Amino acid sequence: MGRKGIGKFAIFIVAVVMCVIAGCACGAEKKSGTPVEISYLNNDETKLVTETHYLQSTDVKEMIVEVLTLLCCVPENRELKATIPSNINVVNYSFDGEQVTVSLSEKYRELARTTEVLTRAAIVRSLTAVPEVNYVMLTINGEPLIDGSGAPVGVMTADMFVDNAGTQQVEAVGKVTLKLYFANEDGDGLIEINRELVHNADASNVPMERLVIEQLISGPANGESYPTINPATKILGVTVRDGVCHIDFDSTFMTPVNNVTSDVTIYSIVNSLAELSNINKVQISIDGNASGKFRDKYDLGTVFERNLEIVE
Repeated sequence: MGRKGIGKFAIFIVAVVMCVIAGCACGAEKKSGTPVEISYLNNDETKLVTETHYLQSTDVKEMIVEVLTLLCCVPENRELKATIPSNINVVNYSFDGEQVTVSLSEKYRELARTTEVLTRAAIVRSLTAVPEVNYVMLTINGEPLIDGSGAPVGVMTADMFVDNAGTQQVEAVGKVTLKLYFANEDGDGLIEINRELVHNADASNVPMERLVIEQLISGPANGESYPTINPATKILGVTVRDGVCHIDFDSTFMTPVNNVTSDVTIYSIVNSLAELSNINKVQISIDGNASGKFRDKYDLGTVFERNLEIVE
């Protein structure tokens, strides 16, 4: 980056700092540039409202700083408030590939539970509106953000946060409908099941892909379909990159359940995960090992795609 680029970048950083310190109001802006949806909290802190803003930068890092600036500013709409309040500082940020990591000051820990969920959702959704940004991690002065259960929140995506149907709300308690695939009675085909779940404030940071797998392991809730995965199976890790969901199970996953075929087990997972907007393919490993075979049929290194021919 040349001196001109460095100077321009420094101006953006100063804008963020001034926004955080002064709680500035966002003034009139140009209606040209890259349009992005910025999420703000309403004054009652009960929902998110999006407004379209136009980013003037073309460099991804500078776009990120523009978005952080907007999140710190008080919107012109007086029914809304700044997503990041003036008493919370943006300490720093970094961009690595598809992921933005934002470090916030200690005051962030003082947010009420429901407000924190909304704030977190607004930051993630706004930053992932920037082209090339798909993942966001929040830290407190460089330390991992911890949820209400004491577990690290980790990397987040926009679709981890549940909307109430027909609105742009993200509440501490909401509902999500998952499309899951379980076995038929003979264990040689799949049956599509819609499952509605309640998301609470502590669970709202659970990635949707992990939620899908957990529901498959827990099995069907009716007598019209049958489990596809051994219920004692443990999830060792779930990550998504470039549309591929990588799942690491413990060795219990290799043990068949009832008379379910290998195809049914594999594609119950693949088809269920492929219903999520951010997943196109699935790769499975066992105890961190992607070599070997699954029940002597499939190489574990295989990247599986959706198969609807097996669905009744």
